[in-house]
Amino acid sequence: MGLIHPQSEKFNVINGNPSEIIQSTSFWLSGSPIINPMTNNRMILQISSSSLFRIDNSDIYRYPNIDIGLKVTKNLALTYKSYGFRSGDENPHVLGGGLQYYFGNKDTLDWSSTFQRVDIKGLKYFSLTSLLVDIRKWYDWKNFKFRLGVGSNFFKQRFFSSSNISPETMKGQVNFIGFDLSIPIWTMILGLENRISTQIMSSTIYIHKEIF
Repeated sequence: MGLIHPQSEKFNVINGNPSEIIQSTSFWLSGSPIINPMTNNRMILQISSSSLFRIDNSDIYRYPNIDIGLKVTKNLALTYKSYGFRSGDENPHVLGGGLQYYFGNKDTLDWSSTFQRVDIKGLKYFSLTSLLVDIRKWYDWKNFKFRLGVGSNFFKQRFFSSSNISPETMKGQVNFIGFDLSIPIWTMILGLENRISTQIMSSTIYIHKEIF
């Protein structure tokens, strides 16, 4: 699946800050679909847009997201993403997946843990692998659902020789606090997810459809 996204400078490590761009890209890639542990539907589609705000400056990075989730058992769901988009003269492709495990007492699965790996390919100057590990607690209030938890984003990146950037590889970790809310609207779910670390904040608006 492909789409066009107008912001071209978010992957330009030549004219921008390489460390900032890599960290922001990885933090974006570590986003995962929000699947209600208590839903009886098997498959979900989530389309969203993420805005990343730097704590140390005024830069804002915006990215598109397309996620698919498949609930294979009461306690386990598999997630997958594969899409490309055009951003200026870049044509990145996002590919990855993971799993979500739900647990709690006998009647209420109000805890979820996520493990995910996502790669971005097709960029001019670098490739990157982003890993996510997080745990969340679900809460209900009237028609709203909330999640609160913590997580870590690990990344490994390689600059291509054409970038002339040294060192050629970069590794890192970003720990964060996550909180979000959602509300059903007709046959869909509208939500807002937020993740905050000491250096960066991500805010994602999403539309979520449970297919069957």
